[in-house]
Order: sequence, then C-alpha cells, then structure tokens
Amino acid sequence: MSFIPSCDNRADAIRSLAEIYDVSEKEIERVLMHPSVLEIAKSDAELLSPYFPAVISMLLRSSPRYELTHAAYYHSTSYDGDPSWFDEGLLGSSAGIDCFIKKILWLIPEEKRSAVIEQSSRVVALRSELEGSTAVSTGPYAWNTFAAASSSSNGIRYQVPEAIQDLWSSSFVGSGGLIDLGGVIREKLKPVVVKFKGITSDLESYCSVLWGYILSENGETHLTHTFIGNGSGVPRESIIAIIDV
Repeated sequence: MSFIPSCDNRADAIRSLAEIYDVSEKEIERVLMHPSVLEIAKSDAELLSPYFPAVISMLLRSSPRYELTHAAYYHSTSYDGDPSWFDEGLLGSSAGIDCFIKKILWLIPEEKRSAVIEQSSRVVALRSELEGSTAVSTGPYAWNTFAAASSSSNGIRYQVPEAIQDLWSSSFVGSGGLIDLGGVIREKLKPVVVKFKGITSDLESYCSVLWGYILSENGETHLTHTFIGNGSGVPRESIIAIIDV
C-alpha cells in the first residue's frame, strides 16, 4: 500500500506530516516549537484560518505533496466483536442504519421491531434533508484522528448511532419516546473504531487538523474533519484496521 497519512497518535501524526511535506520529523518538531505556531495554536479559529497552511509552508520551506489524494479516517460505532460485521465495508447513512438494525434485532423487543426499522429510516431521511441532501447521499461519517473517534465526548457519543439515539431522545428531527437502546447497546456490544482509507477533500485542512491535534495539550483539539462520504460506502478492502476501544 502506498503512503497513507494517518493520526493514530502523536508520533504517527508527526511521521505523517513529515511525509506529506517531504521533510524530516525533526523539522516538524522544530516548527511545532516556533513562536508563531505556538501563538496560532491558542485559537482553533486561527488553526482553521486559510493563512495557517501558508505559515507552515513558509517555516518548513516546503508545501504539501498535493498528489496525495487519500488519508486514513476513523469511524466510531459499536459491534459484537465479530469483524464480519464490516464484511460489506462501511455503508452510507441510509443503508448503514438498515444494516445496523438488522444486526441488533435480537436486542429489540419483537413488538417494537417494525416501528424501530420505520422510525430510524425516517430520522435518517429527515436529518439528511435538513443538511441539504438525501439519505442515500449522506455518510458514512468519520473523524480525522483516532483520539476524536475513540476518546472525545463526540466520538464516544456516536458509538450509539445518531438515528438510534433519536428513537428515544426528543430532538429537532424526532419526537423520541419509542425505545431507549443506548444502554443495551453499550452493555451487549463493544465500542469500536474502524480505520479506513478514504479520499481527502482538502489536504491543507487535513494537515491543519493534524497540526492542531499535536499542538493541543491533551489531543482534544480536533477541528474540522475532511472526509466526505456522499452516501458511497467504503469497501472492505479500504478498511485498514478494526480497533476495539
């Protein structure tokens, strides 16, 4: 497999940035300690500024290798511990919620199964419409960093799929009150992060996330995320690792 930048941890992020900019890891470490970079790192808005990549390139005297079109991303979910759950890869929002519910039917009281299937599909459709798309054109969603998918409050939240959460909790896309599956999913299933290769929509923004991750004191700065699924599934052969968390 050709080089795929990733962010499993700090060392991996530094190694990836060195490859992206075609410089040594020592050069990345040097720039991380530069006063201008440390000042920018105080603000997420500054890290997301279109000027930040220019500052980095100036300090490194090197630009990203724009021929790199793919990167590793991290999808947060739950499963029963059997990797065959992902034999079909990662599916978009519409097919994904249908597949997930079929796999957890044994956790749902028989008298509520039909309603769960119907309501979850409706929630995904409405969420997609509110985002200006359709259910078949959204997802799968993923983070740029393993830390974001596995340890941040947002990442952990999505170990129970959003449409499943909306079956119980009232939100702007659903009235809730049908069934609370959050507890049983956390009890009977395992949290997992699926690391996969995907097309990156903006290499400079991807790099900014890695810089921000390294510069944050505890890895909690995750900024924007640059994977766009558009409803197309990630094939099984693009899955790099299935990581229990």
